[in-house]
Amino acid sequence: MNIGLFFVPFFEVMRMLFAYTTEKQLVNARNATTGTQYYCPDCGSLLIRKAGSLLIPHFAHSAKEICHGMSEGETIEHLNLKQMFYQWGQQTDQQWQLETPLNDLAQRPDLLNRKLAVEIQCSSLKSTRLAERIKGYSQNGYQDWWLLGVKLRPNKKFTSLQKQFCSFSKDKGVHVWGIKKDEISLFYHIYQQDQHYQYSKKIWPSYSVPITTILNTNLSELPPKIILSKQSVLAEKRRLAKRLSCSEPKVMKVQTYLYLQRRHLLYLSEWIYFPSRYSFFYQEDLLIFRLLFQQEAKNADTIFKKFLYYRETMQRKWIFHRIEEREILERLYLEAIFCQRKAKIL
Repeated sequence: MNIGLFFVPFFEVMRMLFAYTTEKQLVNARNATTGTQYYCPDCGSLLIRKAGSLLIPHFAHSAKEICHGMSEGETIEHLNLKQMFYQWGQQTDQQWQLETPLNDLAQRPDLLNRKLAVEIQCSSLKSTRLAERIKGYSQNGYQDWWLLGVKLRPNKKFTSLQKQFCSFSKDKGVHVWGIKKDEISLFYHIYQQDQHYQYSKKIWPSYSVPITTILNTNLSELPPKIILSKQSVLAEKRRLAKRLSCSEPKVMKVQTYLYLQRRHLLYLSEWIYFPSRYSFFYQEDLLIFRLLFQQEAKNADTIFKKFLYYRETMQRKWIFHRIEEREILERLYLEAIFCQRKAKIL
């Protein structure tokens, strides 16, 4: 075995495109000169300049250095995507900056344009760290824009990590952004139905339009229509019965809660089983929300309080750092009113 080759991925995780000189000037690796010493903007450690036929010029920490400011690491994909995004943005707006440390916040976004901070995420990230960075941007008046690299982009399923990058708006619904070397993509009107995920997708080829035009795009496309019918109720009951027979943990927790109220998961009011546009957020816990809606005579604040208490006792946390839970609860409330009325005419 070639030991050197085996350790290359570990040695090269701490990469960056910019570094400081001794005089605190920020220099692009492309413009670095031989014999000059360069330092990490995050930890201040001495850096090594690297370049080759397969790598764009960049700075890197030595194998023994641990930089907490760069704890997620930077892959070659990450470096290339940042460079592509920067060049694309510079075509129409010279205000784009790469890896600029923020004076009012101990964070260094991948790209910055005035108060817009862009983060290109190509590798896994701890939930606590992500929440901290998103909160930091928000509290200091920055608009953050997260784009997921190839490995993190949605496919047929949404992982817990992918959900944490999602946003919500009236025109796009639940949405998340992706980026590749030749495009920026938007996955929007994301919803979960029958344990499957559905979404629409829009693509902008690289260098096709100004970057900020993409971010500020308003969509006129309506979300997919959800069918409320007796057939959909029967189908949902069959799925729940199957999950109960398999003693699926999440469903068993719901059944345990209902059992303490002398109820059964499969014998609730019919309308409670209607599909929801917001199951992406709560999955089977939606049944509890609708049951509380039915029990509490539509008292919204009481319903929200009891539902959040139930979620807390079940140790189910709100993981959507970029979405206000209150807004989704209010939409669930309005949806419950509609579903209950719809059931009366079926």
